[in-house]
Amino acid sequence: MADLAVKLNGIEFRNPILPAAGPNVRDARMMLASLQGGAGGVVSKTFSVKSADDPRPNIMPASNRGYINCETWSEIPLEQFFDELGRVKREMPPQTPLIVSIGYRPDEVGEIGRRLQSEIKPDAVEFSTHYTGKSLKPLLDVAESLRHAVSCPIWMKLSPNFPDLEELARSAAPLVDAFVAINSYGPVLDFDVEDPRPLLGSETGEGWLSGPPIRPLALQIVRLLTSIQEKPVIGVGGIERGVDAVKFLMAGASLVQVCSAAIKSGHSVYGRIASGLAEWLDSHGYHSPDQIRGLFKPGSDEGGLSAGRSRLSAGAVMTVDAERCTGCRVCIARCVHGALEMTGDELAAVLTERCIGCGFCRSYCRFEALELRES
Repeated sequence: MADLAVKLNGIEFRNPILPAAGPNVRDARMMLASLQGGAGGVVSKTFSVKSADDPRPNIMPASNRGYINCETWSEIPLEQFFDELGRVKREMPPQTPLIVSIGYRPDEVGEIGRRLQSEIKPDAVEFSTHYTGKSLKPLLDVAESLRHAVSCPIWMKLSPNFPDLEELARSAAPLVDAFVAINSYGPVLDFDVEDPRPLLGSETGEGWLSGPPIRPLALQIVRLLTSIQEKPVIGVGGIERGVDAVKFLMAGASLVQVCSAAIKSGHSVYGRIASGLAEWLDSHGYHSPDQIRGLFKPGSDEGGLSAGRSRLSAGAVMTVDAERCTGCRVCIARCVHGALEMTGDELAAVLTERCIGCGFCRSYCRFEALELRES
């Protein structure tokens, strides 16, 4: 059976599934519950020198199983939050990693970091860049301030809204020990057409999008970060199942963090994702998460998991395997170009003069009867 234990920045995790900083780890009770639910370590909700004063309501469902929220950081006062962290340290199992998330300005993270180093001794400190602006220097100033304040590893959590993440990652890499990617995306807006007023308590009704809708964006950023610099990356964004964790590991992540799925399904989701990851590894002959890290290779057309998925020319068209086709007509309904039709034998056939080789219909064939081929 696969061994899920991983090591990052010298920190040993029993599995690579962690909570992400958010309402799912609001206080000590919820942080400890994440461990009981099967998380490989603890990550606190982000807190700062001043407690947040968030509007109500501040979270709502969005399309495609996502969420929109207008939360900011912890509303728990600083001294109380240190008490919460102290309780976690006392009550969590021995050798369990504790990652503390903080923000936001250089002076604030410096002040909190020094106290954390002295009073809590976390295994790592994560700092959020969400409300620090879209200029490079302020973010580097925060990283440098924290670097001088703590001796433990520093994780930089990136906002997908930063205009040049590649430049930020390359510039920040000498100051941090890992990147966390990504935070929620926004601002975004949704409302009820029957009562077109804000559904969230923010002034404009805007919020930040999280959950499955941002998963492809998060995967791309994880892949980018691991391809341009050498510091490890923790993947975040829409992870609900073991196979989602597999994708992030294949894109290059060393660990993953989960928030929206825990909000929806409770703390046991961490263990379910870990179990799903272990089952996938076992069924594919892998013994550890490290063996699949970075397996996704853009543009690769050689062997392994990329076999049969090589890049084709602009002349490629869809073909039908008559032995596999069941005549279900699903592909025909999915072709906007009208390039598929039924034959007299009640099988699908391709009108090559109409097919542009987009590949969309293949995604809906449950019988693997469709394949793009050079014409």
